[in-house]
Amino acid sequence: MLLGYNKLSYVDLHSGKVEVKDVDEKLAYGFIGGRGWAAYILFKELDNIVDGFHPSNVLVVATGPLTAVQFQSGGKTTFAAISPQTGIYGDSNVGGFFGYKMRKAGIDALMIKGASPHPVYLLVADGKVEIHDAEKLWGLNSQETDAKLLNEYGDCSVASIGMAGEKLVKFACINVDWSRKGMRHAQAGRTGIGAVMGSKKLKAIVAMGDKDVKVADEERLKEAAKKLQKMVRESPNYEAWRRYGTLATIEWSNKAECLPTYNFQKTVFEYADNIGGSAMEKVKVFTRACSNCIIPCEHVVRFKLNGEGEVGIEYETAAMLGSNLGLKSIEEVAKANYLCDYYGLDTISTGSVLAFVIECYQRGLITEKELGLTPKWGDVNTICEMIRMIAKREGFGDLMAEGVKTLAERIGKGSDAFAMHVKGLEISAYDHRAATAMALSYATCDIGAHHNRSWAITYDLEVGRNSYTEDKVRKVIYLQHIRPLFDMLGVCRFYWVELGIDPNVYAEAYSAVTGKEFTFDDLLFRSEKVWNLTRAIAVIRKGISIKDDLLPERDFSDPVPEGRTKGAKLDKDKFIEMLKTYYAVRGWDELGRPTYEKLVKLDLEEVARKLYGAS
Repeated sequence: MLLGYNKLSYVDLHSGKVEVKDVDEKLAYGFIGGRGWAAYILFKELDNIVDGFHPSNVLVVATGPLTAVQFQSGGKTTFAAISPQTGIYGDSNVGGFFGYKMRKAGIDALMIKGASPHPVYLLVADGKVEIHDAEKLWGLNSQETDAKLLNEYGDCSVASIGMAGEKLVKFACINVDWSRKGMRHAQAGRTGIGAVMGSKKLKAIVAMGDKDVKVADEERLKEAAKKLQKMVRESPNYEAWRRYGTLATIEWSNKAECLPTYNFQKTVFEYADNIGGSAMEKVKVFTRACSNCIIPCEHVVRFKLNGEGEVGIEYETAAMLGSNLGLKSIEEVAKANYLCDYYGLDTISTGSVLAFVIECYQRGLITEKELGLTPKWGDVNTICEMIRMIAKREGFGDLMAEGVKTLAERIGKGSDAFAMHVKGLEISAYDHRAATAMALSYATCDIGAHHNRSWAITYDLEVGRNSYTEDKVRKVIYLQHIRPLFDMLGVCRFYWVELGIDPNVYAEAYSAVTGKEFTFDDLLFRSEKVWNLTRAIAVIRKGISIKDDLLPERDFSDPVPEGRTKGAKLDKDKFIEMLKTYYAVRGWDELGRPTYEKLVKLDLEEVARKLYGAS
C-alpha cells in the first residue's frame, strides 16, 4: 500500500457486490485525490454511463491525501458524478467531518454504481464497506436520518439526502452531520449529486474509524503544519475571518456593486446590512469548525419558524436567498436556508430558480393560476412555500425542480434571456456585467457557472472592471488551476484565498505524507491536467464548445441600472474574442476543445485517443 493513501472501494448497489482494492501509483501521483480521482474514474466509465439518473452513472466519493493527517484544514471530500443538471462532469466539495472519518476508516474513495431495488445506506468502517437496508430511513429529512444513524453507530459522520434527493430534484444536495454542536454541518450542494444518490436509492453513507493514516515522514509533516499554523495566526485577516466567516462578503459585494439582486437585475440591495456579517453577529448563537481546522467559520443563527430553529449561513446562501429574492432580514434568510437544508436543496440553484419564477410572473409570462400562488419579492412565506413545492415536486414545483434552464425552455416567450445559468448550472452570487474576468470564470467553469473554481472578481477591481485583456485570461486560468487543486488535496481553499497562505506549504505537506518529492508547480500541473480532462469529458458527452461558453443574454443586453457602475454590460463581440484568447492560451482549438498535442503534453494520451481517435 502506498504511503499516505489507504484503499478504494467499488460498490455495485444492484448486485450487492463490494470490493476493496489498493490505490495504484497512476491514480495516486497522477491525479492526487479528491476531484482528480473523481474525474479520472468517471472518464474510465464514460462509455457505460447513459445519463445522470441512469443506474450506469457512477457516484464517486473521494477524499484527498491531506485529509485526516495532522495538517490544518484537511477535512474536505468531493462528491462527483455525471450531473443530472448539466449532463457533463459535476462535483461538489464539502467540509465537515465526513472525509476525516472515512479516511480514518481506511477508505480513501468510494466508486458506487448501479441502483438498489430498495433504499439502502452504506457503512464505511474498519477498512470495509457494507450495504444496509434503509427502508425505515426513506422519507426522513437529513436531520432525522443523521440522528437515527448517530444513535445506532455513535462516533460517526453521516452524509445523507432529504426529500429533494429522493424525489430526484435536479439540484438536490447532500447534508453532512446535522445538528451536532461540535461538528460543522455542511452540504455538497452543487450539480445535483444528491439527486444521483436518490436515483440509486442510496439514502446515506456512514463513516466511522479512528485509525491513523500512515505517512512517510511524520516530523516533516509536523513542521509543515507548524509553518501553516503560524502563517494563519499571523494573517491580518485571521480575526475577521473567525468573527464573520463568509457573511462579511455581503457588505463587500454590495459596496463593490456586484451583489445579485432581484434575479441579477440590480447589483446593490437596499437591505444588505440586514443580511450580512454585522446582522449575523447580533443573532449568532455559536460557531463550528470543520475537522482539522482552527478557524470556526460556520456561524449558526437562531430563528423562529413553527418553533425555533438553528442554521449556519454562508455568503452564497445569504445572497441567492436574500438579496436575489428580496428577503430583508437575516432571520428571513435563515428560514429559507433551513428549509433548503431540511429538504436537501442547493441554496444557490434554489435562489436562482425562485428569482426566475418571480420575474417571469412580474413580466406576465406565467400566471397565478399556473403557479398556485402569487410570488413576490421579499415575501418570505411565499418563498418558503415555493421551496416546499420544489422539494415535493408538487404542482408547479415539479417544473421548478428541473432547474432554470428547463424552466426557460418550457415557459419560452424570451425568458431564456434572464435565465441565469451556464450549461444548465445556475450562476452563483456575483453579478459580473462590470467584471469581465469573473464573467470569463463563469463562462468557462468546467461544471457550469460556479465561483469556487475561479473567484476573479477581486482581480477585476484591481486592474479595471471593464477590460478584456490577456492578463485577465491568464489570471482566470491560474485560478482555475490553483483553487481546484485544494479539492484534489482534500484541504480548504480559504486558508489561501482569505488568509494569503504561501501555497508552497501544501507541496511540503504532500511530499511528507507520500514520500514522493513534489513542488507546488508539480501539483499545479496535475490540476491543469484534471481541468483538461473534465473539459474533454464535456466535449465527448455533449459536444461542448464556444456556443456553450456564453453567458445569459441579460449580461449583454441589460445594463446595470444604478450606482457607480450604472450602464455597465458585457460587450458580446469583445467577450467572444476574450474566450478565443482563453482557448489559445490553454492550448485548445478555436471551438474550445483541448488539442491532441495539449492532452499528450499533460500525460493524457488515452484521453486524446478517445477524443480524436488514434493518432
